[in-house]
Amino acid sequence: MVSPELFLMQAEKVCIEVFEHLSDDIFSRIELKSFSKENESENAKSFTNIIKREQISSELEKANEKFFISEAFEADDKINFFVIIFNKDQKKNIEKYFTFYEKVITQLFEYLINEYKNCNSYFYNSTANFIIIRAALDNLVTEISRKSCNDSGFSLYDNINFSLKGIINELSFLTYEKNSTEGLIYFTSSPESADFQFKFENYEDYGKFDNRNLKLLRKLLELTSKKNEIGIISDTNNIYGIGSIKDGCDFFSVSFDEDQKWTICENETELVTVRNNSLIFVNSFLSKKEFSNYVRKIFPKLIESDKDGDNTSSGDEIGNMYSILKSLIKQGKGTILVVKKDAAEFIKKYQDLCIIIAPVKLDEKNVEKLSSIDGAIIMDEKCVCYGFGVVLDGLDTGLGNRARGSRFNSSERFYNLYKNEKNEDLMVFILSDDGNFNLFPAVR
Repeated sequence: MVSPELFLMQAEKVCIEVFEHLSDDIFSRIELKSFSKENESENAKSFTNIIKREQISSELEKANEKFFISEAFEADDKINFFVIIFNKDQKKNIEKYFTFYEKVITQLFEYLINEYKNCNSYFYNSTANFIIIRAALDNLVTEISRKSCNDSGFSLYDNINFSLKGIINELSFLTYEKNSTEGLIYFTSSPESADFQFKFENYEDYGKFDNRNLKLLRKLLELTSKKNEIGIISDTNNIYGIGSIKDGCDFFSVSFDEDQKWTICENETELVTVRNNSLIFVNSFLSKKEFSNYVRKIFPKLIESDKDGDNTSSGDEIGNMYSILKSLIKQGKGTILVVKKDAAEFIKKYQDLCIIIAPVKLDEKNVEKLSSIDGAIIMDEKCVCYGFGVVLDGLDTGLGNRARGSRFNSSERFYNLYKNEKNEDLMVFILSDDGNFNLFPAVR
């Protein structure tokens, strides 16, 4: 018999590592709800399970919790449910990325239920989160296929040449006249409603959207433009032409960037990005408004433009800082950015551990060059940089995360020293090589 307390301790570790991929500070806790098993028929048992599930849901809703409940499963002669509860301030984030989050949580529940049934109290391993996230990505691509395919009676999975994820990934590696892959593909169940620039007269002549047509698809990507929202129009079965999606039509899209990188979007929402067949991030950065609210708590005197959007004029210090962080995320290289009010004086203490430069105002373009150097970039709250390549030190509290690398742990120690011990105003942004990011202080 498995110990529920020991199991939940292991399950919490897995949950933390899985949800770190989705969004900063999203996960709150995991619970196990168990009920005595009654001697009932299968039909009556199913009805009882529904009642129990509704009971759990009702209690959590009264507490204003945001949660997911697993299907019922039998173990230890009981009826059990896993419940994952999220931080309440993450409700909008969960709703925005629900399509992918649901896939991740389904895989997570499947993994935990299997381990619980097998009585594995000590099942934790550091690769579980990658297995769960990758399986969720596979399920997401499967859903794109099902939702986008025209109702023609044709089963995509009867076609041995079809593997949407495989096609997308292979396209990301193909070159055309020595150019790496860039461009856009739209998947929609209503291709006839697209706004075509070039519509194929007899689309059947061009073959199916499968791996026999990779070279044709790669050639057609040269006619697309992510910037102008012009892409290949497909229903994952046929290729219909080149164009854009009209307002009000639902769609999935895949955009390609250099370095074998591709991103899946549902309508306008980015869900997941993959590079070199590896998931690099699914947690999208804060919106401009969310970032503004966050950074004002640290540096309340910062100036912000009254205009919406990513304004980066000299009168919009928050907008410029936001654009810098977005640029670093887009570049996708591991780096650390320290924003410190007294950066000019602070950098002098590290003169033997960094490269000090004449003060320069950073923006979304010049910061990319600095991020290619190991070590932290140091700037003040007005985005004026004083040095880079800084080797951070800090206060060793014994609370490091061995699942994370040196970049994250040294940043956390640095933050603990200068904020928690010396009470200085600062923000630390850490971007991992896999594309995930963290902020100190954490976003609440």
